[in-house]
Amino acid sequence: MATSALTDAQDIIDWLRHTEERIGQLYAAAAKVCCHDAALSAFLNRLVEDERGHAEFMTRAWDCLRSGQEAPALRVVLDEDTRRHVEELFGRFERLLVKADIPRKRIMEYVARAESSELNPVFLYVAEEYRRAGREGEHMTGEIQGHLLRIQRFIENLPREQRPSIDVCTLPSVGEPRFLVVDDHAPLRRLMASLLARRGAVDTAAGAQEGLERLKEHFHDGVISDIRMPDMDGLEFYQRAVEYDERLVRRFLFCSSELTSEAEGYLHENGLPLLRKPFGLCDFHDAIEKILSNRDVLPTSLTD
Repeated sequence: MATSALTDAQDIIDWLRHTEERIGQLYAAAAKVCCHDAALSAFLNRLVEDERGHAEFMTRAWDCLRSGQEAPALRVVLDEDTRRHVEELFGRFERLLVKADIPRKRIMEYVARAESSELNPVFLYVAEEYRRAGREGEHMTGEIQGHLLRIQRFIENLPREQRPSIDVCTLPSVGEPRFLVVDDHAPLRRLMASLLARRGAVDTAAGAQEGLERLKEHFHDGVISDIRMPDMDGLEFYQRAVEYDERLVRRFLFCSSELTSEAEGYLHENGLPLLRKPFGLCDFHDAIEKILSNRDVLPTSLTD
């Protein structure tokens, strides 16, 4: 690694990619050290998958940023002190992992320090540049935000004495989630949109066909759909949406007052969440939280 500041966009992104790979290796080593702690080990292994995706994200970001340009520029310099600080932190983490019987708090302290190091804002800066490139950038930055929320939730569920000294809730977000509300009943559609607007960007559609067009314009972290609609029912809408982009399979929340036995069977068979109308606002918010939390695992029915 050169000792001078990194000013070239490719050099900066290459360093970020290498660093994300390294932190993934550290989390993998920590998971092995903590194999006796099933919850912590599973959490760390999930972070390994995240970091692998982040490294791949940097490759995609570079390909996108240089598209149509010979020398894309980033408005930031990665100086030697910043790189040294990050690398020294990782070195201390590595030395910790050669020990036996490491307390959970020590592991989480290093996870929190790694995620809140100078690596984070530089990474998020590149992510924001890529997010503006369109649908793929929106998807990848949404996954990064999910990574940060995953860490926050794990720490929040720890006993106070096991929590790290760094408050990871202060980590900056990378963009905001985007939702799509598809319902032919205008007052309810507007109500759900207004509730979701407090959490992120919202697109709306009065029918399934229009909803498919909105899905092609942006990547949506959550899709809230009625089932009974005049142009196309919500289940066909779901099938066509997933056919277009299989990553949407875990992001649907259905809302309906009446269900046929066939529709109910389809939802149950595919583990698709349903919120029955009329519903309370707290129930709606809880359902949305489950969609955002479970988008990286198989969906589970909210009506079981």
